[in-house]
Amino acid sequence: MSDARDRRLEALLVVGILLTLAVVATYPLIRHLGNALPGDLGDPLLNAWTLGWDADRLRHGLRAFWHAPILYPARYTLAYSESLLGIGLFVAPVIWLTDNAVLAHNIAFLLSYVLAGAGMYFLARSLIGRRDAALIAAMIAAFSPLRASHLSHLQVLASGWMPIALWALHRYLATTSVRILAVFVAAFTLQAWSNAYFLYFLAIPVIAVVVHELAPRLASGSVPRRQVAQLAAAAAVILAAIASMIVAYVAVRRLYGFHRGYGDWRMFSADVQSYVSVSNNVWFWREWLSGDQAPERQLFPGLIALVLSAVALWPARKRNGVTLLYATIGIVALIVSLGPEPRAWGHRLPIPSLQLWLTRIVPGMDGIRAPARLAVVVLLATSVLAAFGAARLFARMTRGASVAAIAIAAGIFVEGWAVPVHLAPFEAKGRPPDRRLYRWLARAPDGAVLELPIHEWSIAPTLTYQYATLMHHHPIVNGYSGYGTALQALLGGSASPLRELDRMDDALAMLRGLGIRYVLIHPGDYENREFGAATLAAIRASTSEVIGEQRFDEAAAFRVREDDVPLTLPVRSGARIDPRTLKMTASDSAERLPMLVDGDPATRWLSGRPQAGNEWIRIELDRPRDIARVVLVMESRSLGDYPRELMIEKSDSDPAVLYKSNVLGMYGRSIASATREGGLPEIAVDVPPNLTRMLTIKQTGNSRRWWSIHELQLWERQP
Repeated sequence: MSDARDRRLEALLVVGILLTLAVVATYPLIRHLGNALPGDLGDPLLNAWTLGWDADRLRHGLRAFWHAPILYPARYTLAYSESLLGIGLFVAPVIWLTDNAVLAHNIAFLLSYVLAGAGMYFLARSLIGRRDAALIAAMIAAFSPLRASHLSHLQVLASGWMPIALWALHRYLATTSVRILAVFVAAFTLQAWSNAYFLYFLAIPVIAVVVHELAPRLASGSVPRRQVAQLAAAAAVILAAIASMIVAYVAVRRLYGFHRGYGDWRMFSADVQSYVSVSNNVWFWREWLSGDQAPERQLFPGLIALVLSAVALWPARKRNGVTLLYATIGIVALIVSLGPEPRAWGHRLPIPSLQLWLTRIVPGMDGIRAPARLAVVVLLATSVLAAFGAARLFARMTRGASVAAIAIAAGIFVEGWAVPVHLAPFEAKGRPPDRRLYRWLARAPDGAVLELPIHEWSIAPTLTYQYATLMHHHPIVNGYSGYGTALQALLGGSASPLRELDRMDDALAMLRGLGIRYVLIHPGDYENREFGAATLAAIRASTSEVIGEQRFDEAAAFRVREDDVPLTLPVRSGARIDPRTLKMTASDSAERLPMLVDGDPATRWLSGRPQAGNEWIRIELDRPRDIARVVLVMESRSLGDYPRELMIEKSDSDPAVLYKSNVLGMYGRSIASATREGGLPEIAVDVPPNLTRMLTIKQTGNSRRWWSIHELQLWERQP
């Protein structure tokens, strides 16, 4: 009983010390816990919103958890970034009690230091058996200069479940205690739910520890089958616990093709120089180690940590297998963090890319944009090695080891000193001028919302609008996350129909086709306020599409007429005409016409000039046919190249106009379907019965954008 009480007191003392130091290391955050965020209003505000969504869904039994109310009408939008559920589980009560997601974020932020330090303390304590050495490891894990470069990344700082999982794994392999194995399963699962990257990152030391412990036993045939079965069962439980996360991430890849490319990996990889670089807010080292200015490549673990690690690995009469194990873990993690083109001080290293090899064989690993973040595993290994080095030094001291440990711990704290931490003010209830608007919207009938201005992909004001969904609970087209949508890029880009103010009726018809019921406009948020005011006036004048307006201090809300056409697209009928039977001519770019029927949506025909109303494509059929439908297939990168006015003519001996209209309504429905279900948007025009050998597709509107089509399909009416 006394030993158990001593362990509890030790744990409380460690947690108390780390919490006190965390408050000091993040000052003045403690004075603004509920109304400011550390770093900036980018990822911290995104993470605060995510924690708010987590708390809301936990209150509802996680119903529709992955379908967060952003980037409408896309699905699985929470999986566009980290779900943070492993963090949200613990801070949800804060949000339920205070309705303050900013406060919850900041509490989680402070506790990330405590968790990282305490987890490492108990891992090092169990491996070495010395409290003083464990204290050194805890200080490195919690207050390394590396962490100062990630003040805006709660999901990276929350790595403390890693050492706890490894502590439990070591203990289980030594004792075969099922209770300890359950701790490992819980810690691994919570780490994966805190940061999906870390599912892969933590697997590296876990596999290394299991191989290190079991390989000799396997070689001698002394591994109990029961232990192997228990480890397999633990892996199965972990997979079951994270199954919904796997399903969500697989779904967004399948639906939308999301993955990270070579360019992303290269941009967000470490360089060897990164491990001796710090961010500018690290007071002690910034004058000497400011070599790499990219935030993802400021990974210095601290000089004391490196020196003590070297002491641990210094040749000795008796090699310690655990130090070699963690040295191997650190080296492997470092090499993988160098990405697809390993470099040192900008020069390519003559070694193959371990990251590319793993990406080819490990499912889902190509979704990891920032290999440099494997530095958290390098730091973990360095912390353990430094504890061994410190223990080796302290063992040689006949007196004063405690004083030396305190002095070294203080030195580590000074190395990572980044006070005062920059704070970005943000009210938990959002901007005061918007509150009346969002209270009205919260009481309004269900319906999707577009907030203006909208941008292709930007932090401000997008995240402000996104955070407001915690208050009004309507889905919005806007959103900021790890990925965006083609719809947001279209509406927020230079080709947006919302920029053509003289055609606002058409733009609102498109929104109606998308299923949007409310348009909120904040003229003061436009970079060009005059354009914001003009946009407000144009929407207000659209009496054919707008059925109601609510005015507020600095904003206005419009109710858009509901579409009487179902959002789901009609099922295609008839038979597609073999494109090889078509002969085509065009007003422009005749040499690109084969790309219309090559079956490759990545290629396209384009007019190559601004739409002037005189562009056409003429199609000669092999025999008279009754055309039922004309389909112009588009693609994400050219959504804005739609025809402003479309005309389809039967142009043989008995000419007739089969279709003439603006296409934005139907185009909006198709974009909505493609955004929700995957696939490509298209302009699909059903035409009345006809019998013709010649069809002409004309663009009769005007725009600064050219006209492009990725694939052209003709469907014949069947008898």
